[in-house]
Amino acid sequence: MYNKFAKAVSIAILLFTIPNSVLAFDVDGLFKNLIKYSYPEVKVIQKDEEDTDNNDTINENNTTTDDNEEATNNQFVNVYVGKENIPTANTEDSNGVILDSNVYSSNLRVTNNKPQVLIYHSHSCETYSDSPKGNYHSEDKEHSVMSVGCLLTNNLSNLGWGVVHSTTFHDSPTYNNSYSKSSQTIKSVMNQYSDVNITIDLHRDGLNIANETTKNKIHNKYTATINGEKVAKFFFVVGARNDDVAKVQNLANELTKYAKQKYPDLIMPVVVKPYGRFNQSICDNALLVEVGSNGTTTEEAQASAKYLAEILDGYFKEQNLKNN
Repeated sequence: MYNKFAKAVSIAILLFTIPNSVLAFDVDGLFKNLIKYSYPEVKVIQKDEEDTDNNDTINENNTTTDDNEEATNNQFVNVYVGKENIPTANTEDSNGVILDSNVYSSNLRVTNNKPQVLIYHSHSCETYSDSPKGNYHSEDKEHSVMSVGCLLTNNLSNLGWGVVHSTTFHDSPTYNNSYSKSSQTIKSVMNQYSDVNITIDLHRDGLNIANETTKNKIHNKYTATINGEKVAKFFFVVGARNDDVAKVQNLANELTKYAKQKYPDLIMPVVVKPYGRFNQSICDNALLVEVGSNGTTTEEAQASAKYLAEILDGYFKEQNLKNN
């Protein structure tokens, strides 16, 4: 390994000493090959090989539209971030939300070497009402569904689950193909971590907000007070077009029933989308959950993460899905 590394560094130094006019070949491609052949255990993802079908669209009245799920998954960056890098759930200034490269390597955080849960975001740009960007769709991670996914990862990890959390933007710069792009993430992670048997596509609902009156009505509809704390409600979505719709709907119904027994004001009814697939046939236990809406605040959505984790933990332990 040392000899390979030394060779790669030597070639890199040589290249940087050559005048730019001499470099008439693809330097980026050369460095990718250097990485690939020096460290064959690392697969370098090629951005230009992503699926380019234009079948996925976005509408604020129906935020979870579907597209062609067929996508290649033969390339994946193999990373592992151990337990020592799990953010503390009560970090003073960030409420436990740490989304930078100190924790996420190549947009992935893995909390142990046999994770069972994948958390990802097909619509990663969905932001909450207090995002400074103001349009409810941006790469403002700290005010987006990604921050809720980070806290859900913290809480599930603290309950003993191994979790993979992906912060890949599947819907930027365009929403086209966001579900086929996220299917690449699912398949790649499951190919890398064979113990993953629960996938959670975490969204927030989106509605037309014409004015402050409408915004207040939406806010009231999508929030509840639990243990004296204002939190965002959540609900599960089922895509009726997927091959395993009966299984997916049963899982969503059972989780909703379980949640209602614990926190009846927190869970909203299951929503079935007749046109959707939402990648719910890839994994045995596939969930799409909407946490709050564009009328709720980031803090309210983040506050739901511990309750959602408690519900998922309790239900799946009852189903004996957690490894001892």
